[in-house]
Amino acid sequence: MALIYAFEDEDGGWHGNPGRTFRGMGRATYATLTFRPGPADPGADSSFAGQTLRVAVASIDEQVAGEIAYRLDNGTVHYATDEVDELLFGIDVHRLPISSWPPVVHDPVPAAPTTTPAAPPVLSWEVSDAGRHYTLALTTGVDGPTVEVTGADNEGQLIAQLAGHLPGGDLALVARVFLAAAANPGASTRVPAARHPRSWSEQETAYVASRHRDGADAEAIAVELGRTTNSIRYKLHGLGLAQFPGPNTSRPPAPPRTPAYTMEDLRQVHPNSHRPWEPEDDKRLARRAAEGASISELMEEFGRNHGAITSRLARVQPPVAPSPPPAAP
Repeated sequence: MALIYAFEDEDGGWHGNPGRTFRGMGRATYATLTFRPGPADPGADSSFAGQTLRVAVASIDEQVAGEIAYRLDNGTVHYATDEVDELLFGIDVHRLPISSWPPVVHDPVPAAPTTTPAAPPVLSWEVSDAGRHYTLALTTGVDGPTVEVTGADNEGQLIAQLAGHLPGGDLALVARVFLAAAANPGASTRVPAARHPRSWSEQETAYVASRHRDGADAEAIAVELGRTTNSIRYKLHGLGLAQFPGPNTSRPPAPPRTPAYTMEDLRQVHPNSHRPWEPEDDKRLARRAAEGASISELMEEFGRNHGAITSRLARVQPPVAPSPPPAAP
């Protein structure tokens, strides 16, 4: 084993066994060892503390190795003889809490990285009207959103503030309350529950088909099942037992409308009402208008109403050319 058996201090003095020949001793080599223990390290009170020592290393067969492994400045690691250990650390070296030099400094366990919790997402909506600006901010959270409504005027002065916590999923329900209040600002009211589609069970479907075959109409089946008449009609159509129901099938058909007047009534007053204009009619209308006939005279002559005469004149009369500007004097 290659052991440190002697060392030279910075004053040139050798210590240990520089001149001793050990059994089976090989050729000596030399290296340096920085021996600078800290105030709390073993060997801090050694007379060699703070020095760079020149050590002699050789292969030795005798069992004279100490307990401390030294890392030399060249990176190699060697044990020393008991005598060298005692010179550097004292005669009670075997009681010291040290097994290597320089002492192994354990890197402190890195603290777990502190992660700043991500800020909860915030959604916002804004609306402005008549110099008032309102913002609805929604901060999401595990237990539901926090809602804050703020209002400001054109000068940025706060005029309204409303904040509170809502259980998850209740935002739409509260929005319905606000809409009801806006629709009926002068009266209290109870907002009806939202209607949700009601699924069909196999028993209900079979009951509808059976009652239909028994001759029951959709209205009777609807009363028996607590459903709307149209839902029964659509279910019968889905089962292939009835035609597709049209819109408003639950209402009786509206009676046919009677027109306020007929074409015969119109032609009792204006014989040519709604009849097409012939080319000869257009020429005659333009000529009579050029002769100075009034609208009333043309209505009587052509058997048409006021609107028909004026609109046709706009088509058959040539556009009036603008008058030339007066000549300069």
